[in-house]
Amino acid sequence: MLAFFRKIRLKLAFENKPLKYFRYAVGEIFLVVIGILIALSINNWNNSRIKNNNAIALSKRLLVETKKNKKQLEYQMNRVKELQEETKSLLNMFGPDYKEKSSKLLDSLLYGLISTPLYEFNESTLTEGLNTGQISSLPSDSLRTLLYDIPRRMIRINNYEEEMTRDIENNIMHFLYNEISLRQVDERFSDKLKPNEESRLKRFDNRVILTMKKFENMVDNKYFLLQTLQYGYDDMFVILNKTIDKIEESLASKEMDDD
Repeated sequence: MLAFFRKIRLKLAFENKPLKYFRYAVGEIFLVVIGILIALSINNWNNSRIKNNNAIALSKRLLVETKKNKKQLEYQMNRVKELQEETKSLLNMFGPDYKEKSSKLLDSLLYGLISTPLYEFNESTLTEGLNTGQISSLPSDSLRTLLYDIPRRMIRINNYEEEMTRDIENNIMHFLYNEISLRQVDERFSDKLKPNEESRLKRFDNRVILTMKKFENMVDNKYFLLQTLQYGYDDMFVILNKTIDKIEESLASKEMDDD
């Protein structure tokens, strides 16, 4: 095309027809500009298509990851509720009539007392999307806001869990080491001890700790920590549900656009 116009220009120049030469020159420039605009349009369309496909692929991966996290969270939420009920049962056992309480029940509740729920949050896809900036390419403002907010909420949950773990290690376990026979507890509930491996020491009545205010305060604090963790879990559960809804809405909208 350019070679063709070049020949015409040369011919017109030799024929001393500047007006026609000028028109052809303008026409050539116009065609070149049109060609550039078409090329840019195709390139932009291709980049938009790639960006859109990447956003869809990321959304699908985020949807799978978020649903798994929701399922794991539901398990831990149920675990927290169970531990709260066990802790309340333990609090109700305190008093001077401790010998009337079930020693087997006490030992079983002590196992729950030294337990901490740990929410294993899978964030590989979310972290990848945040680190690469792909999250910012998602079309939904509300979805991006939810995804940006999840790490902050997970930090808060981890802090709650770590605080509970520290309390168990530094206070509750230290107290139990000194005040009860942990081996007797293990004899009842551990499947790793055989009958002939029972302690040869004099049997100790673990129920005596039900008269100690210090231990009651520890149990009460554990109940408070469990409540705080429950609030964190409940809050995250709402966020995950909203995130799943927004991702599904976004994917459905993309499918309608493709149709």
